[in-house]
Amino acid sequence: MQCARHPQVETFVRCGKCDQPICPSCMVAGPVGVRCRDCSRQNLDAIMRGSPRQYLLAAVWAFGSALLLGWLTHVSFFWFWLGGVYGYAVGEATLRGGGGKRGLAMQIIAGVAAAAGSVAWAMPLPLGRLPLAVLLAHPWSLVAFLANSPWTLVGLGIGVVFSVMHVRYI
Repeated sequence: MQCARHPQVETFVRCGKCDQPICPSCMVAGPVGVRCRDCSRQNLDAIMRGSPRQYLLAAVWAFGSALLLGWLTHVSFFWFWLGGVYGYAVGEATLRGGGGKRGLAMQIIAGVAAAAGSVAWAMPLPLGRLPLAVLLAHPWSLVAFLANSPWTLVGLGIGVVFSVMHVRYI
């Protein structure tokens, strides 16, 4: 019998789902046996691809939780533990807002939200926190502040890593 995609290759293996003949270059190993590329991709599509509404809700939940909990990355003594808790919470909010969808787009949403939430709490001003317009107009002021406060930068990094890793599909 010949491979369905490569007629010049002889094979004795069939897809475990659609029963098409597949050659070694078309095989994808799965938990229940060998499948063709089309059938193996279908399993991940339900988990990895969301609708625009799910991405929007994930972003709203992620940025909302990040802005509420961003101060956790700035507690001087507990920056490691609280940065991890912060990242996990932002990742969990991203998953819940997005209906449990995972994938690269959700990882980007979680990582950017975790960074933005920590940065929003980074620069204290006499009248409150730094407005977003000032931050966008003068980004080097934020870089200078973070360079003077390395523990804040470490807490921010830990929060971003934990949020992205929580949303990642294993």
